[in-house]
Amino acid sequence: MVDKYWKYGVALLVVAILGASFFINTINVPYGIAVAQDNFRSVTVNDQMGICTNPLIETNIPERFKKLAENEQLELYLEEETLAIAVRDKCNGYTWFSYDVHRDLEAEGYSQEMIRFMKSGISLITYDRFTPGRRTVMDSKVEKTYEMLEDGFRVAVDFTEQQIKFDAIVTLQGGDLLFNIPQESVVEYNPDLWRPGNNNISMNDLIIYPFFGSATHKEDGYIVIPDGSGAIINLKETPTFTTGYSASVYGRDMGYENNPRSSRNRFTVKPLERVSLPIFGIIHEVDQAGLLVISESGSSYATYNYRSRDTNTDYYQSYFTYNYRTAYAQFQSRVNEDQYVLGFQPKPNQFDLVQRYVFLNGEQANYVGVAKNYRDLLEKKDALTQRNTLDFENIPMKIDFINNEVTMGTLGMENVSATTYRQAKEVTKSLLEKGYNHLNVSFKTFIQKDRTYKFDVLRNLGGKNEFEETLQFFADNDIAFQYYVDYAQSYFDKTKYTANKMNRQDFSVWNHNLNVINFMNNPKFFTSLAEKDMKNYQKHQIGHLALESLSGSLFTHYDKGTIGSSVEGMEYTKNLLQYFHDHGIRTSMYTPDAYLFSLIDDYFDTPITSSELQFVDATIPLVSLVLSGYKDMYSPYMNFSSNDQESILKLIEFGVYPSFVLTGESAYNLKRTASNNIYVSEMEYLEGRIDDFYQNINESLSEVIGYEMINHRIVDHGIVIVTYSNGKEIMINYNDTDYFYEDVQIKSKGFVIL
Repeated sequence: MVDKYWKYGVALLVVAILGASFFINTINVPYGIAVAQDNFRSVTVNDQMGICTNPLIETNIPERFKKLAENEQLELYLEEETLAIAVRDKCNGYTWFSYDVHRDLEAEGYSQEMIRFMKSGISLITYDRFTPGRRTVMDSKVEKTYEMLEDGFRVAVDFTEQQIKFDAIVTLQGGDLLFNIPQESVVEYNPDLWRPGNNNISMNDLIIYPFFGSATHKEDGYIVIPDGSGAIINLKETPTFTTGYSASVYGRDMGYENNPRSSRNRFTVKPLERVSLPIFGIIHEVDQAGLLVISESGSSYATYNYRSRDTNTDYYQSYFTYNYRTAYAQFQSRVNEDQYVLGFQPKPNQFDLVQRYVFLNGEQANYVGVAKNYRDLLEKKDALTQRNTLDFENIPMKIDFINNEVTMGTLGMENVSATTYRQAKEVTKSLLEKGYNHLNVSFKTFIQKDRTYKFDVLRNLGGKNEFEETLQFFADNDIAFQYYVDYAQSYFDKTKYTANKMNRQDFSVWNHNLNVINFMNNPKFFTSLAEKDMKNYQKHQIGHLALESLSGSLFTHYDKGTIGSSVEGMEYTKNLLQYFHDHGIRTSMYTPDAYLFSLIDDYFDTPITSSELQFVDATIPLVSLVLSGYKDMYSPYMNFSSNDQESILKLIEFGVYPSFVLTGESAYNLKRTASNNIYVSEMEYLEGRIDDFYQNINESLSEVIGYEMINHRIVDHGIVIVTYSNGKEIMINYNDTDYFYEDVQIKSKGFVIL
């Protein structure tokens, strides 16, 4: 009898433990956040008449285009049949068309389908029995109802056959043209949509003016693309490569994709650089006629597209598309992923689509003007402000210490002590003794129970006393300190905060840099996680955080019957940063996206290269031109530079300060951890490289600390001149031979301050 009760008791204990575990590991936070209404009409980027010199030859505007609106800077014309527009810049007389109105496209052999696409102001991509198809406003059974406004027009577009409709509003505002599709106007009104047996025709993408500013060639023109740090493609009569390029703004929406399969034999390809700026530029005549295009609202669902001439048409194209729905694999078997049907979300993605065209003339009509005008928008709309760091004699340098990692041991996860608090203090002290008196230090600690990088004081690193002594040492020596944290994802395993993809699977992604699988957190938990940590931050006086992975946390996902959007993800992320600010904690970030620029202190892991695709003619510091003088920018880790000379010159050119990642113990210990990509990190091996980088970069950038980069010119092959607001100019020579500029000699692989 005793044995019987004993067995029942054990069983009840197990049930109790499991039940408690369930409630402990279940967190109930309802999904939903109010997305702030975009105030795009309250802001004008080009709000001043430029100095109008050397007006260009005015282009005839066909009579079928009717003038609808005019202000001091622009005139707007409309072709009602096609929804095509023409915009005349009154400063230089140049007219921009949404397609080439002066060529007979039919006589030149273009198909009627292509002609309709080229002429149509808006094209719609639909799913038709799961197969995407392209439709235009010139197709039959498309109704367009116009309402003329004082500053432009509103058109109700109804694809009656597909039963999809929306409104488009096109208006002038100073030297800007605004294109807007209000969220509430987008309607799929087929009452049988998604019913079994119905021919489901649903929205996929909208394409907005894909040939606006397109050109066959321009002798002095180019396209500015937002790839990585930025790049330009010259509008040559014969393209270097006949190809296209597409990249999602702020990264791919992984919520629609299948989970990666773990494999030791996985073959990885270096991913393209991210698009962190929702802009592109078209320059037809340098310093005379240019255009900045901004995906201002709906940018997290935008894709940037470039097409060279001689692909589908004779024209270079640059444009955005906007995603309203993407098919995903709905698996029918838990063991066989080949068994699936295509799934679709019931409603299209909810966002106000706003695209702004800023017309550039005079000295603004170049890639520098593209960057500066976008920066002006961030100032006026997001309250981006300049910072004052003019009181330093030497440049700052970023040091990230990897303190703790974990690896799989015999009995489970085990801590790997990479840098103790005392070791971090001693390494930092040695740098101070070498004259590096403007250091910016972060601690990076992997916490086993959270499966991610969080703040905690660990005994294996020295405990509370040594941690506090180290922080006091930093404070006494004016060393800026942040703690590295990752609220966006977990490593190796899912947690109770893990989101679900649209196919209901746990949200996992392949980390190409680390060759590990990460699990993305549902953004609704961001602030909850911060609230849990706040007491610990305040207890240990942590006043500055270095945030990782938030730039990859925008996605569409499933949440208990609700579809979470990337637009809401943006709002959750901004709320997280605002929560920290409200509690007196500053925030810096690794590779932040543009919508967060006004909420960060420092910019870590600044892109210093584009994807260097074969069709690109030059990589440019587009991000640096936007943020210099406003944020201190730090490089990716320079531990692994394959060409130190080139890297040093690149940091000087881009106005970016050096960063290194260090450990007190051997990097070999990191081999089977989440920092397995760090293969050299000890001071004894990096000391010479650190000295070389710092001394060369300090020699140049110490002259311009805190000043804005106001100009960047490519004066010859491998020769650039960078100008700052204090009048200093830095000339850089990437070539293997010396270069003479006027009466100045620049040594090969060198620089001079003019």
